[in-house]
Amino acid sequence: MSKSLPARPNLEQLKKQAKELLSAAKLGEPSALKRFTEGRPGLGNGLTLRTAKLGDAQQVIARKYGFASWTKLKEHIESLPIETENPLQQLVGAFHNNDAPRFRELLQGHPEFKAKLNEPIGPFDSPAITNVSSREMLDVLLEAGADINAKSRWWAGGFGLLHNASPELAAYAIQRGANVDAHAAARLGLFERLRELVAADPTLVNAPGGDGQTPLHFASTVQIAEFLLDHGANIDARDVDHESTPAQYMIRDRQEIVRFLVQRGCRTDILMAAALGDAALVRQHLGSDPECVRLRVTDEFFPKANPKSGGTIYQWTLGWHVSPHEVARQFGHSEIVHLLRERSPADVQLLTACWAGDGTEVQSLIAGSPGLASTLSEGNRRQIADAARNNHTTAVRLMLLAGLPVNALGQHRATPLHWAAFHGNVEMAREILRYQPPLELTDSDFHGTPLGWAIHGSEHGWHRRTGDYAGTVEALLQAGAKTPEKRGGSEAVQLVLQRHDNFRDS
Repeated sequence: MSKSLPARPNLEQLKKQAKELLSAAKLGEPSALKRFTEGRPGLGNGLTLRTAKLGDAQQVIARKYGFASWTKLKEHIESLPIETENPLQQLVGAFHNNDAPRFRELLQGHPEFKAKLNEPIGPFDSPAITNVSSREMLDVLLEAGADINAKSRWWAGGFGLLHNASPELAAYAIQRGANVDAHAAARLGLFERLRELVAADPTLVNAPGGDGQTPLHFASTVQIAEFLLDHGANIDARDVDHESTPAQYMIRDRQEIVRFLVQRGCRTDILMAAALGDAALVRQHLGSDPECVRLRVTDEFFPKANPKSGGTIYQWTLGWHVSPHEVARQFGHSEIVHLLRERSPADVQLLTACWAGDGTEVQSLIAGSPGLASTLSEGNRRQIADAARNNHTTAVRLMLLAGLPVNALGQHRATPLHWAAFHGNVEMAREILRYQPPLELTDSDFHGTPLGWAIHGSEHGWHRRTGDYAGTVEALLQAGAKTPEKRGGSEAVQLVLQRHDNFRDS
């Protein structure tokens, strides 16, 4: 008997079900193969990893709901009247899809939603207008009474439309009445407007804006940065949310301005020097503090003054847990990579080689000093958990080979296996399982085991659309992980758990 479609069927969700079913079938799960036998006559026991395709799985899903083909199911869903969906969900969907005509139509049909347009309903407590991406949507919002100068109510400082919009959209918004404050003027390169504002109120050069950033954080040209500094801007002002300086904010995409700020005497660090490829500045930092070669983008090296803050902006501009060596490699500064290696002690060289995926270097270092991993500090031993958190399979494999502890605890006091499971990274999970990791150890924040993290990750993980969660769960169960009392997870994961239960009870 076919199953009824949900009241508001979602084609993308059904596609996801098909992908998960295919993944389960490729694992050879009897329940998944049975569904193919019933829903795809002619395949049955002949279904193999080689022959199963997404189209076959979609056909099974279609037959499950009583349709002769996926095409028929798709046509049916697309023909359903839009009113079968929740009007607010429709409105949100139209906004996210930048469908201005549909958004206007929904507002006309549900005028009660107009009263919410200036409310903090978006990310970081933002009103809709700060997230606009087209002229057409901006026009619809303004017609409906949205405030073009509304800002987010983010605790660290609110952002307006002009603080994030593309230059083209910002220019149009200004025509429609958007106010150009000092931060927007600095960001958009509107030098004359900035000069006018500062002449009227000199204190604006250090005024806090979005995230508590000053206009200098937003500066888009050397001319604007120079003007702000010449009029009293604090070159090393730190924002509120990330406690970071203008130069740290700019290091990824505004290096010309960073170099100017360095010339003007801004505070630097070895990560900044490595990103700039400035060998003299790298040597200066190594000379004044040889231990800075150990620096990484972590709370240990960049502690928060305010626990509520989001942590250093380097987490987003450079990456979580990266070192000067990795930063230099990111920006293509091979001579800096070589310089840093020359000035690195053996333990740093070992970890750097692991992160770089340089197996030859790792083997050479181990051969020269077999007990090298045992000399690592507790913080350095945790780097294997950091690498797993970053979904860096090769680094984890090399760190295990080098002798780093398989049960090291990283963010959330989670083990490498927790992170491999959360990412649905079956290759990493299998590599870790070779070293007999603890299977039932729970993290400190969510109190979950690696299997629990895999189940949760299959629905909510960063890689839920691409990770092999069914394979990861299968690997954990085969290793002896205990199934949790409370179940959840994607359909493919549930199939694995069900098969495991049936096998255990047989």
